[in-house]
Amino acid sequence: MRFKQRIQALPILFGMVGFLFAGCGGGEAEDASQDQGEQKELTVDEMDPDGMAESSRQNTLTKIFHAAPSPMETASLIQRSGASFHADALNGSDRASNYTTSDAQAINLGIYGADLSYATIFEENSTSLEYLQAIKSLSAELGVSDVLSDDVMAEVEANRNNRDALIDIVSDTFYALNEQLKFNGQEDLAGLVVASGWIEGMYLATRHLDEAPEELKNRIAEQKLVLNDVMRLCSSYEQTPALTNLLTSMESITTAYDAITMTEGDGVTTREESGSFVIGGGPTFTANDDAIAAIATAVEAVRNGCVQ
Repeated sequence: MRFKQRIQALPILFGMVGFLFAGCGGGEAEDASQDQGEQKELTVDEMDPDGMAESSRQNTLTKIFHAAPSPMETASLIQRSGASFHADALNGSDRASNYTTSDAQAINLGIYGADLSYATIFEENSTSLEYLQAIKSLSAELGVSDVLSDDVMAEVEANRNNRDALIDIVSDTFYALNEQLKFNGQEDLAGLVVASGWIEGMYLATRHLDEAPEELKNRIAEQKLVLNDVMRLCSSYEQTPALTNLLTSMESITTAYDAITMTEGDGVTTREESGSFVIGGGPTFTANDDAIAAIATAVEAVRNGCVQ
């Protein structure tokens, strides 16, 4: 299994910092190579006495979004595999009012973000709107409702039958919400959003193992790298009881990933006709069905704890 990373240059402004994540548009090959090189240079020396330095946090978050399938990309992989939409796999949007603490609200903001991506990819427009409303409700409770303004909601409604436009809106909104939490000084909540969004994306992916092609299983195996970055990033935030408990529960997923072996390799960057860059080669991952099944079991247990 070869690690394959798609780099497309769409700059999104997050508060006072901007970075690139998978989206629409083009860029220069040397810029993509430079970004990749900078990410590989992150070391323990960049850690400050209290955890990860802010610049390292930002680089690591960028690395996560570049190297990992976002919830949107994971959902796209599922759809391309020929799998059917599993509505029963989602955390019900009508449960949003059950989450009354800021910790539970942040966790399920990440959960609902992944669920929204999943529904959007499958063109379940009415379901997508339900999840947007749930996210708007939780965002208001957390004091970041300005990210999901009436203008944004109107744009969603106007584009409800335009799949590509809706994907762009959903992706931009999901990441902007996370960055606004950090900008408001609620870094622990931002950590909960990042971690739970990754968990739900993995959960949805592993609901399709019986019908999954090798490509989807490969992407699940490749998450070994991303999981390490998610744990490292979230461990650098203020360790509140909720964040500590979530990261502790995720150690079972880390243990399951121990069965995935990785062999380093040279990366090769190519440019597609669409203008996007694909970084091929790189690490090779080896996993059997038992290892993937163990990961799925661990992810399910952690995810179910998140939505209670």
